[in-house]
Amino acid sequence: MRAFAQVLLLSLLVTVLAGCRDQINLEDTTLSLMIGMDLNEKNELLMYISSPVFSREAKEKSEEYGIRSSTIRESRMGFDERVTGLTQAGKIQVFVIGKKLLAHPDWFRLLDVVFRDAKFSVNARMAVLDGPLHELFDYKPKDKPRLSIHVTTLIDTANKRNLTVKTRVQELHRQMFEKGMTPSLTGLKKEKRAVKVTGTILLKENGTYAGSIEPRDSILLQTLLYGKQGELSVTIPIKEPNDHKQISKDRISFFIKGVQKKVKTTYQNGRFHFDVHFKLRVSISERIFPFNMEKDYKKMERMISDELQKDYMRLIKKCQETGIDPFGFGLYARAYEYKEYKKVEDDWTKAFSNAIVEIKPDVSIKGNGVIK
Repeated sequence: MRAFAQVLLLSLLVTVLAGCRDQINLEDTTLSLMIGMDLNEKNELLMYISSPVFSREAKEKSEEYGIRSSTIRESRMGFDERVTGLTQAGKIQVFVIGKKLLAHPDWFRLLDVVFRDAKFSVNARMAVLDGPLHELFDYKPKDKPRLSIHVTTLIDTANKRNLTVKTRVQELHRQMFEKGMTPSLTGLKKEKRAVKVTGTILLKENGTYAGSIEPRDSILLQTLLYGKQGELSVTIPIKEPNDHKQISKDRISFFIKGVQKKVKTTYQNGRFHFDVHFKLRVSISERIFPFNMEKDYKKMERMISDELQKDYMRLIKKCQETGIDPFGFGLYARAYEYKEYKKVEDDWTKAFSNAIVEIKPDVSIKGNGVIK
């Protein structure tokens, strides 16, 4: 009798488990792996989803739909009217925003359900498409995986090479409410036969579109944000060739093997000062001009340092003139000059545009390949 009572009690406990009562078969669900949000010509909100199809009879292995809706939650009703199974948002991998939508400062409010509903995925990658979203969701490449998987892998691969940032939904929430920096998202573009990562989209404090930077500048942004993360490969011009008709240009490419970054923050004469000192260990991977590396490698280090300094300062000046701080210099100001930062924290981008930033790269060549 005692054993029977234990078995009965165990059976009762199993039957009331939450995971057993509301289970849904995979064939009865529509897993939204990629969703999109855009505006049409009438400024009406458009919602898109891309989901895999789990059916042996289906020829297409994914389904894409687009509908007009007032909110993200309301759009679920419209999708359930069209898709095979119940729409589920817990497995979203990519959240794509149309560039036109970013012109409206209140677009971020539309993501309320994403943070309010515990079943909504907050690990999805955030991206901005330069163009109408229907061009992306109508794309069915024959030589690529399912669209949602293809775009997810594309963003992850580009981020590993530091060609763009990888901002997840939860990270975007932090950046939007962080007064010491401005948000940045992955940039995408639909071409005739491919989807392309265009670099990084930069947003203002209120989330509206501020500008974009190419993959080469995204590498510089990533080093300022995280130092050495993933693969860092840079190609820079050393000097302009005398003959402009030459196919071979004077360029040098190198891998950044290590980064040590120190930021000295001060406040003088009503302005913030940021002195950023980089120690970069590099390995030469390509050199398209003659140079005696054994004799003049110190000269090459100075040439690379000078060119990198120009690129960093050009990028920072561009952001200061635009009125954004994607680098997070406001975080250093708050940490080391808290009293002065508190006076300008509600308008940090204006204070940053007036700040003095100095970048000092110190390049050390640690490898030259297997040839002289």
